[in-house]
Amino acid sequence: MVKPKNILHCLKYSAILMGLCITVEAHATAQDVHEIIDICTSSQRAMKDYALVGMRVTYSNPQKDLDETIKHLDAEMADLEKHPLSKKLHKEEVELQSIWQSIEKTLSQKASKTTALDLRHHVDKFSQQCEIVALDLAKDTKSEAESKIVHISKLDLDVQELAGDYVMKAWDAISDDEYYKDVKDIKEDYQKEYELLENANKALVSDKIKKHLKMLDKQFMMFEFMAESHSGRFIPLLIAKKANIIHKKTVEILNEEEREEEK
Repeated sequence: MVKPKNILHCLKYSAILMGLCITVEAHATAQDVHEIIDICTSSQRAMKDYALVGMRVTYSNPQKDLDETIKHLDAEMADLEKHPLSKKLHKEEVELQSIWQSIEKTLSQKASKTTALDLRHHVDKFSQQCEIVALDLAKDTKSEAESKIVHISKLDLDVQELAGDYVMKAWDAISDDEYYKDVKDIKEDYQKEYELLENANKALVSDKIKKHLKMLDKQFMMFEFMAESHSGRFIPLLIAKKANIIHKKTVEILNEEEREEEK
């Protein structure tokens, strides 16, 4: 017979082992994926609003949008950091946090054309790291559906990045060479992501979702036409409005996708 003292010892030891197992076996969740997606997109939207503020645009109050985005992004970064993740994912998240802190410092200061281009490069670096984290989080969930969610969201990320570059060019804070190269690269990435989803098996991407994506693509065609223009005439408020419309549409598609997965 095991003595009471030994029983307590065994229970304590078992609890420690269970705790270790929970730590080792912890995987990313759908919530983690959705948070990182929003973080990635928000960084580009903040860049766009920063440039609008720098141009002294007051219509639609980009300063208010910028302040709210910074606050929202801060909260999501802090929340993600609290989630139990693997060492590899935690390291990636810490690297992302470090880049964001540098960006946030500049975004919180008075918008300046002299620092705008450097900020643009930091935001691009952040987005690239954010995409890596998003894909790794999706993979860690062990769910194909979450990887699909990331690819759908990357369409919106490309749109928001293109909008940011467009407003930067309208502000004359980025050279023609860099701007049009970015436009070309973003278009190519968007097309790659769109074709991947369009050609995906129906079991993975339903006809209903593909129909929504096609409507989104039609809006993007008009969007990219404006971005590619060499006329020298830029309409930053219009591009910002279209970027917001595409963002809202993408969120609706992601919500629809989530409802399909729950069935």
